[in-house]
Amino acid sequence: MMNIEHIRAGMPALSETLQVNSGTKGICAAPVVEALLENTKRVEYGGYLGYCEMQQKAASARTRLAHFFGCDDSELAFTGNATVSLNVALALPWERWGGPVDVLISDHEYPTTNMLFGYLEKIGKARLIRYALSEDTEAMIASLEQNVTAGTKLVVASHVCCNTGLRTDPKALSDWARARGIVSYIDGAQAAGQLPINLAEIGCDLYITNGHKWLFGPNGVGLLYVRAGFANELTPAMVGMGTMNFSEHGSWAPGAQRFDLAATRPAQVLATMHVALDWLEGLEFKNIWARQKALTAYVKRRISEMPERFTLITPQEFEKSSALASITITGKTGEQIGAFAGKMLHEKRAFLRPVPEFDALRLSMAYYNTEDDFERTFAMLAEM
Repeated sequence: MMNIEHIRAGMPALSETLQVNSGTKGICAAPVVEALLENTKRVEYGGYLGYCEMQQKAASARTRLAHFFGCDDSELAFTGNATVSLNVALALPWERWGGPVDVLISDHEYPTTNMLFGYLEKIGKARLIRYALSEDTEAMIASLEQNVTAGTKLVVASHVCCNTGLRTDPKALSDWARARGIVSYIDGAQAAGQLPINLAEIGCDLYITNGHKWLFGPNGVGLLYVRAGFANELTPAMVGMGTMNFSEHGSWAPGAQRFDLAATRPAQVLATMHVALDWLEGLEFKNIWARQKALTAYVKRRISEMPERFTLITPQEFEKSSALASITITGKTGEQIGAFAGKMLHEKRAFLRPVPEFDALRLSMAYYNTEDDFERTFAMLAEM
């Protein structure tokens, strides 16, 4: 049983903001913030020795995260954020594939994902083909089968969708892709910390995520998984300390490490993931996940009680969704919802997340939220 009042007391940001958007940025517990400050002091007061110590702590945090995600340390790299990890798509063998090649990309992707692959289409490397991402695995595979071509080289999907909160089966998608010689690329930005993840079992080629959403760590922690043996298919766009083995005539570092730019990075931020994990493990992930599931059920029930005002566009079943719930608001457009969310942030310090592409609003049910947080949110939405 979690003591929510005690937990919230250890999160000063909750006294400042109505936080119902952890899908954009989760709240750090006070011990995490304090560790970040202490780690920063060690870097800045300890000189180069302090920085070296922090680099070592960052490396051990990466090893710990690799264990958490069920992969080998050599398959995981730190990046600046999930968007930096996303840009590994630029390192794919586009020239060798010949262009433009067909890319199957779902109809539920993150705006930056659409931006990046749209850029690749614009410069003649890719031809984008949309398929229907679905919580119904058979329907998703059927859509893939309907849209795959002889020239398909890559399939892109979200593990948990940022805009509707639906949860897909990344293993089924990865198995389907591998059987056809197609590269699988999974966006796990909304999944890491929300549910158990074993990347070895999923079997995808690439998986990206971050530490600042559902792992509730500091900003600046991006994570990139590159399946063992797949790294040699990639040509990194950036070169720096850590990415190459200079003693071997400039050969790339092994595995995902060729994407881990270690030189003069904010190692103190990466090292702080130790304390973020300590905090979560102290609460126990099973308790966190159970709490988020219960809060999500509460919010969905309340939405169903107001059908004249709200329509839930997130799957009802939690195992096919997540601790995200997106709703349309009767008579309101995405533009109106976005303007209202901006107004509430500045006037009432309420952190809401519009989903303009679905004319919707997204709510995030983090373990530190309360039922009252959402009652306040629904009351606020009545002002629209």
